[in-house]
Amino acid sequence: MKVFGLFALVAAAVIGASMAGLMLLFPSPADHDALKLTAVVVLGAHLVTFAIARLLKGCNVWLVWGAGSVLRLGTLVIYAVLVVKVLAVPPVPALVGCATFLFLPSLIEPLLLLK
Repeated sequence: MKVFGLFALVAAAVIGASMAGLMLLFPSPADHDALKLTAVVVLGAHLVTFAIARLLKGCNVWLVWGAGSVLRLGTLVIYAVLVVKVLAVPPVPALVGCATFLFLPSLIEPLLLLK
């Protein structure tokens, strides 16, 4: 449970720091709202993915990695199709943020899965 909390903390910090950088690139209030919504959605996706990876830890490492990748890709696709279209948020900052927020915390995940 300590590892899950550590991952949640580090993922939130990485997403927050990258969101601050993206807010400099996308300065309008609507863009900021899109980035904030994206950060919340992606953090939730990361936490679900990490929890599943921890449950499957004893399984084949490629299976766990593949399942996590599919979940992350699914998050991006569903976000692009549903959230951007339905909520009418600015698509460029939302999708750039989604891809960035999905990628960066996934770099630290393997280090914490080994614990």
